[in-house]
Amino acid sequence: MYVFKTKYGWLLIGVMIGSLLLPQQQKASAATSYVALSVGSTGDQVVDLQERLRMLGYLTSAADGKFGAGTKKAVMRFQKNAAIVQNGTAGPTTLHALHKVTVSRPDLGRLARVVYSEAGGEPFKGQIAVAAVVLNRIDSPNFPDTIEKVIFAPGAFTTVANGQYWKLPNAEAFSAAIQAAKGIDPSNGGLYFNSAPADSEWFQSLTKTATIGGHVFVK
Repeated sequence: MYVFKTKYGWLLIGVMIGSLLLPQQQKASAATSYVALSVGSTGDQVVDLQERLRMLGYLTSAADGKFGAGTKKAVMRFQKNAAIVQNGTAGPTTLHALHKVTVSRPDLGRLARVVYSEAGGEPFKGQIAVAAVVLNRIDSPNFPDTIEKVIFAPGAFTTVANGQYWKLPNAEAFSAAIQAAKGIDPSNGGLYFNSAPADSEWFQSLTKTATIGGHVFVK
């Protein structure tokens, strides 16, 4: 288990993929697809709710999958800041708003895999930039609208094609994914990166946004 300190407090990150949630603007499904959670609710959906609240700083207790008084108070604090009716129930509107500002556990793991396989030997800043490229693509109309679809789009990343993507990422890769999920973008809006830009006339025709370590970032 690895421990990192952020502005939200201490985060525990397991070696296995997808061990926590972090803030990041991301497209969410329609609010009507969410099932309301309230005091007495239990299970994985409550764990997910609690982890999202923890990473946003609204909940300090463990994500135990039991919706109690502490979780209700955390939901109400989030609702207040999100201008949602403060009833302490995580209904469709609340869950939709919460999902818009968090990255899911599986997606965090996917980001870490991209970082580790594509930029494992790069400076930490460069690793963050690679993760940011994935997130930048989500916001572009020219790419798919989820982290998973961006990563697995045909020809999107060399390491997916050659199998290197499936290597278990290290703590640094997870930390870089976390920073990108928090909105840090050393690529300056980059949508592509290349370690040998001179080999591609198409790549050279794009606008350079950053050069970090052995990677050039463009959009």
